[in-house]
Amino acid sequence: MAAVACVGIAVMDFVFEVESLPVGEGKFYAEGFREIGGGVAANAACAIARLGGDARYIGRLGDDRIGAVILEELSAEGVDTSGVHRAAGIRSPVSAVLVDGDGERLIVNHTPSDLFSGGDETPARQLDGVDAVLVDVRWPSGAAAALQAANQRGIPSVFDFDRPMDDEGKQLLGSSTHVAFSAAALEATSGKATPEAGLTAIAQRTDAWLAVTLGGEGVMWLGDGVVHHVPAFAVEVVDTVGAGDVFHGALALAVAEGNDEAAAVRFASAAAAIKCSRRGARAGAPTRREVDEFLKEFG
Repeated sequence: MAAVACVGIAVMDFVFEVESLPVGEGKFYAEGFREIGGGVAANAACAIARLGGDARYIGRLGDDRIGAVILEELSAEGVDTSGVHRAAGIRSPVSAVLVDGDGERLIVNHTPSDLFSGGDETPARQLDGVDAVLVDVRWPSGAAAALQAANQRGIPSVFDFDRPMDDEGKQLLGSSTHVAFSAAALEATSGKATPEAGLTAIAQRTDAWLAVTLGGEGVMWLGDGVVHHVPAFAVEVVDTVGAGDVFHGALALAVAEGNDEAAAVRFASAAAAIKCSRRGARAGAPTRREVDEFLKEFG
């Protein structure tokens, strides 16, 4: 069983199901409501556990009730949370998530500005026995420490670059072996209008393997100077919340297991597609058997 450490943010999501995403002022009514843990790195860790990997979550939470619930949910999913630091007197991150009838979402997040300011809290010993590391952009100092430790151990690292970052975040590009951008983050970071041009431009700044997720248009990745395109699997989209997190978790697990990047992208794309066909970010993450059967049917 391959082990992956996921370093970054964990959130409690309050999910409201609405007919359409609201515009302007007024009172709006939800047709459904769910409360479930979320967060980029935490969701990726849960996806890895569902897929049969040894998942570890390393992050920072407040010492409040929500933080305790987040940890309980992660543990229930089989995720090792021994690397979590509880910050005294600070609230844990929360998000209001609105999901419409087409599965599109609107997210309003609150993460206290001082939650990640207390040091990196990623001692190298927390990565003992790990086969790969995944980091998100929410905790730059923690990501930097984890990537440095991964490089010292000679293990692969996946950087989930899902939103534009300042110069501190951009410096992490050179520390990762694998970087997967969102389309918006790639455009903002590269200054290029197309994914192909963006990947080519970023390749001048790092030796890392590069990819960009394009939602319903699939994934593009750069290999040997050539941009490859993997179309998205055709599924009935119910809820896209957490699809990127599932993709990155599955990608990191596939890399940790020694798969080449083409196989890893195919595996991760299948996991994300299954998730999009189900409601709930973390709740919609598939098992390994479900992904294997999906690939046999649609592969």
